[in-house]
Parts: sequence; C-alpha cells; structure tokens
Amino acid sequence: MVLVVAMGLVLMGEGPVLAQQEIQLVGKPAPEISAKYWLNSNPLTLKGLQGKIAVVEFWATWCPPCRQSIPHLIELSKKYASQGVVFMGLTDEPREKVEPFAKQLNMTYAVGGGSPSLAAYGVKGIPTAFVVDTTGTVVWTGHPMSDLFVKAIEDQLKKAPPTVMSPQEKAAATAIVEKAEEAVKNEQLPQAASAMAKLGKVEDAALQPRIEAVRKSLAEAAAARMAEAEKCIEAKDYYKASVVLGQVSALAPGSEAATKAETRLKELTADEKTRAAIDLGKREGQAADLLAELDKAGAAKTPVEMLAALDDLAAKFADTKAGQAAAEKAKTMRADPALMKKITNTAAEKDCKGWLSMARSFIKAGMPEKARPYLERVIEKYPDTDFAQQAKDMLATLVKEPAK
Repeated sequence: MVLVVAMGLVLMGEGPVLAQQEIQLVGKPAPEISAKYWLNSNPLTLKGLQGKIAVVEFWATWCPPCRQSIPHLIELSKKYASQGVVFMGLTDEPREKVEPFAKQLNMTYAVGGGSPSLAAYGVKGIPTAFVVDTTGTVVWTGHPMSDLFVKAIEDQLKKAPPTVMSPQEKAAATAIVEKAEEAVKNEQLPQAASAMAKLGKVEDAALQPRIEAVRKSLAEAAAARMAEAEKCIEAKDYYKASVVLGQVSALAPGSEAATKAETRLKELTADEKTRAAIDLGKREGQAADLLAELDKAGAAKTPVEMLAALDDLAAKFADTKAGQAAAEKAKTMRADPALMKKITNTAAEKDCKGWLSMARSFIKAGMPEKARPYLERVIEKYPDTDFAQQAKDMLATLVKEPAK
C-alpha cells in the first residue's frame, strides 16, 4: 500500500502563507502525477507506487517557505523510507534551474521538474503537501511544516501499513534473482554474482529464501576458490593466487571467504618479492593475450605488419615467455630468404615506385643524367630487391653524355 504527500508549486500572495486548495481532494482519489524529468529517482507515478505510502510536495525554487521546508522533508524522507513511504517534490520549473538548487540544498528525495500536475491538484499556494493513503485516496493536505502533516503519515502507517516493495520493485527484484538462479544452475558463477550485485534491499518473504540459496551457492564457491588460492600461494604461484583471490571477493562480497581473501591479498602485495611476481604474472598474461591475437590474425596481416607486431611485442615484453616466443617467431621469419625478400620489396615499394617513375620521366624527356641519381638511390637503399634489378637494367641502357 502507498502513502503519498504532494507539494504545491504556486505561491499566491507574499510571505510563508499556508497553501490551500480550491478543489477539495481529501477523501477522493489522488490525481496521477507526471514530470518532464526526475532527480534522485527513476520516473515515478502513483500507479507504480501501489502498495507504498508516498509524500509529494508542490514547491518552487523562488519560494522562501518552500526552502524552509526542504530540510524538514529531507529528515522525514530518511526517517520513513524504510517503512515504505516515498517523498516527492514537484515543480514546474526547468532542469537548469532546479538541478543546481537541489544539489545546493542536498535534496535527497525524489524531485520531479517541469511538472504539469499543479492544476490537477488545484493548488493555489505553496508549499502544499498531500498525503495519499495506500488505496490511492488523499487523506490530508496542508503545509508540510505542520505537525498535522507528520501525524497524517503516522496515522496511515498504523491504519494501513504499506508494503515496503511496490509491484514494480518486486518484479525487478524477481527478474534479478531468476537471472542469478539460472547462472548458478549453468555454473556461470561470475554472472550470478554480477546479477546479485544489482539487487537492492528486498523486503519480500517469498524472495528471501531464493536470495539466500543463491548467496549460499556463491559463498560455497568462494570458499572453494579460497582453498585454491592457498594452494597457489603454497606453490609460489603468486600471480594466479592474486587472480583467484580477486575472484573470491567478487563472488561473495562481505562473506567470510571474501574477508580472508582481501586480507591475504594485502599480505601478498605488501611483500616486495611477491608483489614483483604478481606484476610479472600480469605482464605474462598481457603478452600471452597479444601473442594469441597475432596468431589468430594470421593471414589478415601482411608479413610486414606481422614482423613489426612481433618485434614490438618482443621489445615491450622481453621479460615474459610470450615476449620471448614473439622474438623467436620474428627470428624464424627473418631466416626465410624468400619471405624477407618479399617483406623488403613491400617496404621498398612506395619509395622505389616513386624514384623509378621520376627516372623514367627524365629518360623520356632526354635527360638521362638527371635520371641516374634516382636509379642509383634505388640500388643503394634497396640492393636485394626487384626494384634494384629494374634500376640496374635501366642504368645499363643509359648513354653517357660526352665529356666536356
């Protein structure tokens, strides 16, 4: 069941005047609320809050009495939130005016801006508060600083205690639990832990046993991983131990195993030698991943690109097995004369094509001596390439000019 308090947006006259409604809503169904944007909350509606008590206030940033009421509303929203009471402040003002104001005053309850709901509630002065009971009926209206405001909330809590979870919240929580259960069933424990991390406070008797069952499975898995981590430490495989310890904390945060894992990891990283081993293990993993990517790329990379990538990996991760493996692969490539000739030709192609083209142009224009430097450059820089042979052939056909 829901309790709603709505607050007025328009202040008629000057000073902190108690807002009143022309349309008397007490005892009648509360009009639905809406807003163009929401702060501190997902979009809210009275229909979506069925089963809760909601407090909605109409207010404005320019209203001094509204400003005075805000600390009181913050206090009440914190006090009653766990009892199923939702507070909302509605204003017709734009986001650029409301958002900085709400931050400045540390407004923690839901704020709906650009709201047209003022007219539906017939508010003539602000701040005005409406208390809507669990059946969606307005049971009280008046100034939020009034003692009768708090009494109205307390009376409704006693008369018809709200459900702590709305149907929407229960449906969302159920979906998360179902996802986690399916992940546990398929032994996808990290996915189960990730789903459970999104689960907020659940006040539902039917869901609690299912939640506890998932958490028990995760806690048991965390304990098993903790034992695995200890074996890794015993074997002095400190990097693997650090990875497993991190998995323990992620699987069951707050559990006994997670606490032990966090303590153990701090001990490992506090020691200079084990910390160095962990860092090397991380580099080994990074290098192995990069080498695997290169192996997978295969023919997608040209020989020039592959050799450059292997050289880069070998240089950056020279202290790792994968880095050393990359260096060996590069060495093997360089030991293949045909491949290296192809690589050299590929690297030379851009330069040589341009130089040979210039040489041909000069020869065609009857200026062979101007072509000679380009041909000699090709031969000197790329001597063992097809381009060098082309340059030599062209040089052989040149007729030297008679000496002057």
